[in-house]
Amino acid sequence: MYFDQKMLTRVYYRALIPNMAAILGGTINVLFDGILVGRKMGELGIASVNQSLAVYLLLCTVGSLIASGAFAESAAALGENRQEEGQRYYSLGLELAAAIGILLCAAGFLLSGPLARSLGSGDSWELVETYIRITFLGGVFKILLYVPFFYLRLAGKTDLSALAMMTMTALNILLDYVFLYVFDFGIGGAAWASVLATMVACGMSFGFLIRLKDGFHFRPVRPRVEEVRRIVKAGSPMAANNLCSAFRIVLLNQIMDLAGGSGMVAAFAVTNNLNEFSICIQNGVPQAGSAMLGIYQGEQDPLSVKKLLKIQLVCGFWLSSAFAGFMLLAGGQVGRLFGSSMDLSFAVGCLGVGVIFGTLNSVMTYYYYATMKSGMANLITVLRVLVVTVAVAWWLKPLGDGIFGFYWLAELVTGALWIGAGLLVTRRRFGRCSLYMLDETAFREGKCINFTVACDNEAICEASEKIQDFCQANGFTEDQTMTISLALEELMVITAEKSMHRQGFMDVRILRTGEGGILRIRSEGKRYNSLEYAEAGLEYLGVSMIMKMAKKTEYQNTLGLNTLIVVI
Repeated sequence: MYFDQKMLTRVYYRALIPNMAAILGGTINVLFDGILVGRKMGELGIASVNQSLAVYLLLCTVGSLIASGAFAESAAALGENRQEEGQRYYSLGLELAAAIGILLCAAGFLLSGPLARSLGSGDSWELVETYIRITFLGGVFKILLYVPFFYLRLAGKTDLSALAMMTMTALNILLDYVFLYVFDFGIGGAAWASVLATMVACGMSFGFLIRLKDGFHFRPVRPRVEEVRRIVKAGSPMAANNLCSAFRIVLLNQIMDLAGGSGMVAAFAVTNNLNEFSICIQNGVPQAGSAMLGIYQGEQDPLSVKKLLKIQLVCGFWLSSAFAGFMLLAGGQVGRLFGSSMDLSFAVGCLGVGVIFGTLNSVMTYYYYATMKSGMANLITVLRVLVVTVAVAWWLKPLGDGIFGFYWLAELVTGALWIGAGLLVTRRRFGRCSLYMLDETAFREGKCINFTVACDNEAICEASEKIQDFCQANGFTEDQTMTISLALEELMVITAEKSMHRQGFMDVRILRTGEGGILRIRSEGKRYNSLEYAEAGLEYLGVSMIMKMAKKTEYQNTLGLNTLIVVI
């Protein structure tokens, strides 16, 4: 008997493409705004859109802070069998997003003029003001959109989130063309296209979430200070990424202006648009597994956490390498796409190489975020997105086009810094160096066992023997040992027949806790709760036996998987 990656890997890759598509749906708006505005209005237009990006990232900061924080707390609560608390964090997150979003956007709309003068240059600030004023008008929908974006993933419905985001992308492109080229609304048309498309995606996403049987449903709650504090702490890494990105855009635009004037600013605008496009890899790869990591962390299952991290690192490396290869080959043609005559081969090539190292850093950021190591997650984020990037760009400023080497050099320096800090901290705290930073005491002491079971009788019987050996080795009584092994065998047989039709795999986990234990069976297949049939006859005798012994039993359908949890 063994614990392999088959089910975990299948679930991850099933979520990967829809999650990347969902992120692409958000970031590609920036790319197409740049392309369509650049071709219509020239280098001044694309520079203005890039200078306005700081406001877009501010809205993303607020949305991600609240939604990702509530999502992380909900995932941890579900992993620890606290389902009502998981629902409460959803409602609280939605209330905070709506209230703060309305206040922020009202203030931003009133202060659009001064803000535009600080973001734009002498010849672009009026265009920037038009763009950000319209952005603030619909900004609350951008903030609210983050809530279903995260929670649909936790419900295992990333494909629905992807559908909403891709609809937003298609509608934004269509409206961009109509408003810019048919009605000639100028840069304001591009802003209205983004706002209207975001409103539609927000409505679709909440509609999908509301209709889910096992989804999250809003119930008014009274915020508690401790709950808000936990949301802010858990969401700080995602918010820090967007906030640092906003400052990064402002500072890099100024450095580029010093390095080469408006031409360098326009070149940076093009590469920054491509960098936004690459976010579907840099963030898509780790976000596809963040809900799973959060739940496994809540279950105190370091083995699954480590295996999932390795899958993400390998996947991220190959996808980012493919992106880098394409950028190196096609870099010379990129300028024309944006209506520019500049040769951007070197700049685009540096970006492509930087995405490889950036993706690996991003995977570790999301890993620490999901495992509640917000200090490490924030350290990586602040270093790679802002501090090291700006410092390296300033240092390379005298090199002209060589300044674009900051894309890859900053990621390398960031990696060296956080790895060194992580090893130093774990050595001081735990007496050993480990970047996982997980509590693996139960595994080292033999008080926990994980294994994968195929849906056939031979594998299930073998699993039953494994369970019996584990129970005997960990001090369960003879009656407990016999009941647990026989009951779990019947539960696995029922699940294989009724839910999975003898196809796929189940992950079984037993954790010894004091005088009792926690049993968990996670399976693919259609929604099926065998605990509902405890009194349905002899076929469900094992279910009845385990429920009589249990202090608590619970069924969850999260990540699109059936999960049975028994506390004895």
